[in-house]
Amino acid sequence: MDANFLMRARQADRRAIPTDDDTAGPQAGTVPVRDERTDRLLRGPVAGTLLRLAVPNVLMTTAQASTGLIETYFIAHLGTDALAGMALVFPMLMLVQMIAGGAVGGGMLSAISRALGGGRRAEANDLVWHAVAIAVGLGVLTTVAAHLTGPSLYAAMGGRGASLTAALVYSDVIFAGAVLVWLFNALPAVIRGTGNMLLPATVMCAGTVALVPLSPALIFGWGPLPALGVVGGAVAVLTYYAAGIVAYAA
Repeated sequence: MDANFLMRARQADRRAIPTDDDTAGPQAGTVPVRDERTDRLLRGPVAGTLLRLAVPNVLMTTAQASTGLIETYFIAHLGTDALAGMALVFPMLMLVQMIAGGAVGGGMLSAISRALGGGRRAEANDLVWHAVAIAVGLGVLTTVAAHLTGPSLYAAMGGRGASLTAALVYSDVIFAGAVLVWLFNALPAVIRGTGNMLLPATVMCAGTVALVPLSPALIFGWGPLPALGVVGGAVAVLTYYAAGIVAYAA
């Protein structure tokens, strides 16, 4: 969303204001009574409106990027082979996240926001379940694709010996939970489609903070927890996704 979009929306809003001559019932070119938030979007200062829309997105993007940095930092303590193995898998994981949250998630967001904007609440509710079904289906396909193509893909990317073994171990675990990856990105897209940008940003930032103690606890084994090595890093990320899904669903 940019300044030009907001200006066009406001121009359309002014053209759509009904007059005293309107008869009962919906008329062509009129709009229903808006809530305060929608009115602020259409009539508030452009710069301030763009900032309020942009800041949660910036926070979410930063949180998503930080999960990889956190994992990389702790797995690096396991040695060069473990770090190299994760480095082979991480671009694939980020690709899946960007497709799930940006490309497919953007379509989900757009469909739900259009349905709500048109007053079709029942359709919007149905679209939520469609989004869940799409996420589950694509998650299963991602798991199958990763297990079938992982060995040859990581080898083609330069994986050899212990680094390739570490990559396959990490990949098998993280992509076994690909459904969680897709749902974790689909559900906040649904929520953003309702106009709520703050909740997804809050959940992602809180989960990123929680990863700081959770990752080393599972990688190195703290207290009663066993030392899982690179597997611990993957389990920590999937735990973060699962907890986020519960929060979004609620």
